[in-house]
Amino acid sequence: MDIVSLPDAELDARCRPVALAAARALLRGLPREDAEECANDVMLRLLTRRERYDPARGSLETFVRVMTRTEALSRLRKKRPDALPLEDLSLSGGAEEYIGDIVEQVLDSLTLRERQLFTLRFLYGLESKETAGRLGMTRGGVDIAILRLRKKLKRLLEQQGITVEGGYGR
Repeated sequence: MDIVSLPDAELDARCRPVALAAARALLRGLPREDAEECANDVMLRLLTRRERYDPARGSLETFVRVMTRTEALSRLRKKRPDALPLEDLSLSGGAEEYIGDIVEQVLDSLTLRERQLFTLRFLYGLESKETAGRLGMTRGGVDIAILRLRKKLKRLLEQQGITVEGGYGR
């Protein structure tokens, strides 16, 4: 698809709902206005830098979701300046392992379906309904599978020495 020649209004109508849904999912604990501002910033960037989209690398929807994820994470970092990136954290005791390596090991131990759920929900920020449609599941089935996945991830991370407090799947 050639988005360079697409009218602004049509591009906006097609991509804004995707950006807004992803922003709401990623900025869940923040006021609704933050998600709307995030989606607005993503749309402004998309409309002014259309030439950066390469259809060979993925769909327009994926491109918008990745842009939204980047913007949302940037906003979250600004709200929590004391947070450290995963690659800078390490565990003490025994051989030092980077948390990123441990998380990668944990994700490798998931089944294909669990990895699909993890990717769609936590990386792309899709809601249950959209995830269900993509995976051929019911919305309730996705919600239960996500709850079980959270519990499993918490257990696997704790086995690796990473304590996870609060959240779902206690």
